[in-house]
Amino acid sequence: MNFLKLWRTDVRRLTKEDYRWNFIVNSIDNAFFSVGMTFGSVFTMFPVFAKNLGASNVELGLISAITNLGWGIPAIWGAKYAERSSKKLSLVLKVTMLERVPYLFIGLIALYLVGISPKLALYLSIAMMGIAIFAMGFLGPPWMSMIEKVIDSRRRGTYFAMGSGLGAIMGIGGSFIARNLLANHPFPKNFAYVFFTGFIFFMLSLLFLSLTREVPDERVYDDEPVLNYIRNMKRVFKDKNFRHFLVERIISSFMFSSGGFVTVYLLKKLSLPDDSAAIFTAVVLASQGVSSFLFGPLGDRWGHKLNLLVSKVCYVSAILAALFCKSAEQAYVVYVLTGVVNTTGMVGSMAITLDMTSGKRKELYMGSLYFLTAPFSFVAPLICGKMIDVLGYAIPFFLTSVIGLLNLIYLWRFVVDPRVKR
Repeated sequence: MNFLKLWRTDVRRLTKEDYRWNFIVNSIDNAFFSVGMTFGSVFTMFPVFAKNLGASNVELGLISAITNLGWGIPAIWGAKYAERSSKKLSLVLKVTMLERVPYLFIGLIALYLVGISPKLALYLSIAMMGIAIFAMGFLGPPWMSMIEKVIDSRRRGTYFAMGSGLGAIMGIGGSFIARNLLANHPFPKNFAYVFFTGFIFFMLSLLFLSLTREVPDERVYDDEPVLNYIRNMKRVFKDKNFRHFLVERIISSFMFSSGGFVTVYLLKKLSLPDDSAAIFTAVVLASQGVSSFLFGPLGDRWGHKLNLLVSKVCYVSAILAALFCKSAEQAYVVYVLTGVVNTTGMVGSMAITLDMTSGKRKELYMGSLYFLTAPFSFVAPLICGKMIDVLGYAIPFFLTSVIGLLNLIYLWRFVVDPRVKR
């Protein structure tokens, strides 16, 4: 056996009061983090910033590719370290500054380097974003494992939705702040101020995260070489339902590959100013906030596969709506649907993953999921960006819509919701 279980007998249990406390402080942490991501969004703010620095469609695709790769590849290392840590919060707090400080540096790059060398500023900014996303990817399994412990299993969907909903409502105000910053200051100072503001919200998030109450795990695993740990992923493949879920996630990578191009496409198509990106972000957040309070509890009751199904339908509808959009008012429909996609996709995927891995070697499962989907998530937006360069936007957008429909059928037919199954 290539790992040792160390059983502890001195571990106390979390009380109902602890669960309530954790629900509150982690919801606020999630909300502030979501607001921070509003100012540094890889789907709205950052692509527009990059486009102003002269980024091509392939380079815009590179942003999405790095984002997807960063979420996946480091996860196997995060899972490995999480299994060795009896308290996940301690590990999260050690690494989390790497996902927050890069936004401060992107602001400094915008403020001091853009005027000297836009191309260097572009690539350094992408590198900083890469560091932030890779840190997020590393922390995915430890943070998810912590949430599985500190949040009542009957309220996980509600928790994810509460953080998303509060973050969205707060983010609406943040979006208008971002719009004013973009409209009232010259480039690149305007984007520097946007990223600085995002960094402030990330630090507020960290304050509430640190207040989490957690008890040590009853077992931890001895260290082992990474290659051995990767070989242990074969345990995951023996789980038929999780294997189907993994395939569904891979198909989703290609479906979502067009997402990073929608805002740039609409700004160009409708001849809108850059600060329109902030308005679109506000619409996304309003939709996300309203839908969060509906779909989180709904998933807790009826299963989070339902949320994932809704996510597919709304994404396909959003892409088709973007293709046929002829005015800014019609564009709002795209972002209303995007808000629902964000809610149902995030809440559904996180909650159903925890449901599928509860009582199992959950860090290995989550690390395997992120690690194995990463290569596909990396190449998909690069392929989409190249297709846009050669064919224009219409054909790639339509193809991702078709993939979305196939994804919907596969999810419906093959993935079993553990919550419904019970």
